[in-house]
Amino acid sequence: MKRKPYGGITNISKYLMEQYGERGVLVKRGRSVVMDHKSMEEISGRRTRNCSVVAVTRVVDYYRKKLKIPGIPEDIREIYRDVEEIAESYGYNDKIGTIPFFISGIARESFERYGIKTKCKGVYVWTFEDQVVKEISEGRPVIMNIARGYYKDHTVVVVGYSIWRVGDKLYPILRIIDGWRSGYRYIDYEAFAKDISPVSYTHLTLPTNRE
Repeated sequence: MKRKPYGGITNISKYLMEQYGERGVLVKRGRSVVMDHKSMEEISGRRTRNCSVVAVTRVVDYYRKKLKIPGIPEDIREIYRDVEEIAESYGYNDKIGTIPFFISGIARESFERYGIKTKCKGVYVWTFEDQVVKEISEGRPVIMNIARGYYKDHTVVVVGYSIWRVGDKLYPILRIIDGWRSGYRYIDYEAFAKDISPVSYTHLTLPTNRE
């Protein structure tokens, strides 16, 4: 049986049947983080290598709504322009995109622009339980940069997860916004973990201080 790509999944049940040859049974549906899921082009006004800038923009907009933070523009396109300006100071441009190591710095400075101090750092050795289940359960979206495979050199935002059983094995599924299209897509974490080793995750705690 030919293996399917680990990402871009739209129908989990259909995917599991085609990938593993049996119908999947939903075992657990984790909390979902509700955030803007427009495409990168809709948010930025152009089609280019700006996935990381858009990902940070989504997270800023999410906390604006969640914490009712004043001073942050209500229009996500305005937030994008602010984040892009900060990203440019880290070397971002349309040709090369964003260097993954700088995503946490861009995120931190984006909040600081609006007077919000955050604790933000990149994590390069991570697990499903610590960096997905724990963060999503606390209502914190995950910015994830992927180096190879279906989402090669692309940054997505993880906004939820579920766990499915196929036969006698459990399969974690990540719910993501990939930005290539509007709406949500899914990643088969089992296939993803086998196909991918270089992955960076940006850990953002809730804003801790308002100036």
